[in-house]
Amino acid sequence: MLLLCYLFFLKGANKSVSAIVTTFLFLASISGLQFQHLDFLLENADPLNSLYYRFLLFLIPPTFYFFSRSALFPEYKLKLVSLVHYLPLITVFFVERDIAVPIAFTLGTGYCLWLTHIIYGLKEYRNRFEVEFFFIAFFSILAIAVLIFGFSVSFIDNAYFYYFYANGIALAFILVTGALIIYPDLLNELTEAVKLGYTTSTLTNVDIQKYLNKLNQLMLFSKMYQNENLSLSSVADAMELTGHQLSELINTQFGVGFSKYVREIRVERAKELLKDEPNSSVLSISMETGFKSQSNFYAAFKDITGLSPGNYRKSDVE
Repeated sequence: MLLLCYLFFLKGANKSVSAIVTTFLFLASISGLQFQHLDFLLENADPLNSLYYRFLLFLIPPTFYFFSRSALFPEYKLKLVSLVHYLPLITVFFVERDIAVPIAFTLGTGYCLWLTHIIYGLKEYRNRFEVEFFFIAFFSILAIAVLIFGFSVSFIDNAYFYYFYANGIALAFILVTGALIIYPDLLNELTEAVKLGYTTSTLTNVDIQKYLNKLNQLMLFSKMYQNENLSLSSVADAMELTGHQLSELINTQFGVGFSKYVREIRVERAKELLKDEPNSSVLSISMETGFKSQSNFYAAFKDITGLSPGNYRKSDVE
């Protein structure tokens, strides 16, 4: 389900060949572990004694690294030398189980700490992406907790390890799926933050005021916000900028990501319509302001104003 979501519904996500391959490989490897855990639950098998299971434990950490890099750094290109990250896979064929498993989890912990470092480096933008950072931070803590638990595999009953690991993976899947359902722009928002924090400015030779005026013209007078399928790339094309330039322009000038910028414009227009057109239904106003559904409209409106559209209309708020 997550793979299909990535391939067909996550607009703006990196869809290069290497990104698709690493995404598929990462999800397939995690799923492979879960099937091994299922085999333990049904047949009382011991996956740690399986070379296949230990191979997956070594395969997942570097694949997670490439998956994360592809997601957060769309400009990243997988090079032949990058495959050095997979060299530890060789050890699974020569090292005993009790040594190989801690090594695998050490590698996994290292990559999780790398991702945590990347996210922490964006702390100055955290106020713009509070919800997104919450999900990533929670996911990172969960991943590290599972990995640390793996170090104790030599000292505890294997059954406890399998139960904890299997449920940890399941919780991670639920967390990511829920995050994408509630905040479909999660990945794009984080990617925008990474661009701001780790890449050089794309606006060095750009007339900022000129393009701010042009953006204002497109949004407020041409009413591009009414297009429910409005995207960063479509607005960038209309402004004759690249997507990176428009993303940086909005983030630096308005302090929010593209999706939040558009959502705030739509809500501001909806507030006007709710007051000026008392006979118009909430549904018609949500459609006129570019929201895909009434539920999306309610959620965005309450998030920004603290009131439901109906209560706002009844209030004296201007």
